[in-house]
Amino acid sequence: MFESVINNFNTPTYVYDINKLIDRVNYLQSKFINKSLVYAVKANTFVPKELENYVERFEICSYGEFNICNKLNIDHSKMVISGVHKDEPSIDDMFNYEIGKFTIESIEQFKLLEKMCKKHNKKVNVLIRLTSNNQFGVTEEEVKYIIKTSENIIIDGIEYFSGTQKTSLKKINKEIDYLNEFVSNLEQELNIEIKEIEYGPGLPIHYFMDQEFNEDEFLTEVNNILDRLNKKVLLEIGRSMVASCGYYFTKVVDMKTNKNGNYVIVDGGINHLVYYGQTMAMRIPYFEVYPKREENIENYNIYGSLCTINDIIVKNINTSKLEIGDVFIFKNVGAYSSTEGISLFLSRDLPSVILYKDNKFIKVRDNLKTSDINYPNY
Repeated sequence: MFESVINNFNTPTYVYDINKLIDRVNYLQSKFINKSLVYAVKANTFVPKELENYVERFEICSYGEFNICNKLNIDHSKMVISGVHKDEPSIDDMFNYEIGKFTIESIEQFKLLEKMCKKHNKKVNVLIRLTSNNQFGVTEEEVKYIIKTSENIIIDGIEYFSGTQKTSLKKINKEIDYLNEFVSNLEQELNIEIKEIEYGPGLPIHYFMDQEFNEDEFLTEVNNILDRLNKKVLLEIGRSMVASCGYYFTKVVDMKTNKNGNYVIVDGGINHLVYYGQTMAMRIPYFEVYPKREENIENYNIYGSLCTINDIIVKNINTSKLEIGDVFIFKNVGAYSSTEGISLFLSRDLPSVILYKDNKFIKVRDNLKTSDINYPNY
């Protein structure tokens, strides 16, 4: 696949291997027995259609994400409209569709959904997001208030998410104990039934070569912990689902040497490539260089094309002697890289996006000129 991309497409570019993605989803489903998977669309907006037959729901956190899924003809009943900010015009439009569920993350959102229900003369199913003491969700008392005073919404369950890249089974254990106790007390106190819990496990992806991790054992333990919930459990997963399917191709365009070492400039940069936990490029992500050479190993610092000293992709890597025109393929970039980078800086083009599926390449986005966005049109 790599050589075909290099020979047929310009750099920089993202490639998402759909077969690898589906294998990953099937693997996760095999580890989480009797639990449903929810895909967080924010992790990668280019692959939802490929996942429609493999996940139960799609977590949608903005009107923009809703419009993307709508254009892809994603089944509206599989949508969960989430997010800390829900504005009235957007929610008003969504009420024209048979949306599967909405989340409530504040009292104001609760009031807005009640208002829309009355306006459209319909009821909607909701999950109340319980806060983990940050800007997301509502407090325990606010959960009770919403349940007691709701008129037009159907409360199906509780949503809970406390962060990403969790490697501590102790922390997950503690969260499940908390959710069990809270839901049990809630049901007894208000004489209701909470049908389901949507939980964000924050499964870790190990991006760097210095990390060791037995994922198989870890996921088995997480599944055993989740079994204690005694409810329908839905796992909201983004990063862990799509990270491994993504590759970022960027070409060596210049090289120089000074007293501090060998410097390589590539046509991409930190505007396109984001690794969670990478600090000043001191950790080495998984990568390959094409063409492959075995001789003359040298040390390099890899920099991007942005005119800032912060555009460091990786420092002090040892690889075969590089030449202008060589291509770096950075791995595990399927989650967030295409959207988290400082894309508009220096008005460089956004990379193209290619899906690789059943031995075929499908270009789903051409390079986009950001100069049109940054241009003061007056």
